[in-house]
Amino acid sequence: MRNAFFKALEDHAQANTIFVTGDLGFGVIEPFRRKFPAQFVNAGVAEQNMVGVASGLALAGKKVFVYSIGNFNTLRPLEQIRNDVAYHELNVTIVSAGGGLAYGALGFSHHATEDLAIMRAIPNMTVFAPGDTFETYEITKKIIEENLGPVYLRLGRAGEATIHTADSIRKLRIGKGLPVIEQEKMDVAILSTGGMLEIALKVSARLQKRGRACSVFSFPTVKPFDAELGRRIFKKYKHVVALEEHSSIGGFTSAILESLVGVPGISLGKFTSFALPSAFAPFVGDQHYLRDRYGISENKIFSAMCKKIAKAAE
Repeated sequence: MRNAFFKALEDHAQANTIFVTGDLGFGVIEPFRRKFPAQFVNAGVAEQNMVGVASGLALAGKKVFVYSIGNFNTLRPLEQIRNDVAYHELNVTIVSAGGGLAYGALGFSHHATEDLAIMRAIPNMTVFAPGDTFETYEITKKIIEENLGPVYLRLGRAGEATIHTADSIRKLRIGKGLPVIEQEKMDVAILSTGGMLEIALKVSARLQKRGRACSVFSFPTVKPFDAELGRRIFKKYKHVVALEEHSSIGGFTSAILESLVGVPGISLGKFTSFALPSAFAPFVGDQHYLRDRYGISENKIFSAMCKKIAKAAE
């Protein structure tokens, strides 16, 4: 995702596009810096100041991308994001690399597992968590070309799969869910946000082999949430599954459930959420290891869903 973001930035940057980094990212940002040296700023390890600088640039008519590791440019400058960027509805995009457990081996201080909840709660903020490289590229392009105001863009670290094709990605719309696989039979629907999309597809394929018609929907926009699609899914499918690499509090699962409050004819008994507990990780390991420990790996999700489906059939 990170490479796709920088590729889109380089391909579509305009005269008012400014990139500000908190002293990181130098393995991938050189092409943009060489091509647009006057539009690149290294603010150093000073995240609060970095967001303040970005706000001033935006007030002067620039569209600014502020780039750092997931928790560093959300938790540290939260007051500046709220009071300077969001309150004034500025064209500033907070770009977080390493969302979720991507920096797992560096310990809980580098785990970005509360960021979606925090950013969703801020007024005027649009929140994106693309699921693959195509979604990342297209969303970055739209941010550059349109006036979206305050944006939070949550990326993985590197190495995420390319799921979409050039044709399927044309269906992407801001604020809308994106069908990746949509079956006619009404059995299992997997709703995914962020880097869990590849796992969603792998679980879907395994459920298909068990005779379960399984659809997969990507939700690259977490706020505003596509409530219309969510309600349609809950009314159509026997089992609805949500996948997110984020705390179970305030993130994608919460957005889904909030959209269902007061809607008649919807049973939450069919709903299963796979998310992280609201807890600091007491152990250290890479992303795959931590996903498995927390029950959001492919094998753990597949096993849990088989048990849930079997129990429902009793």
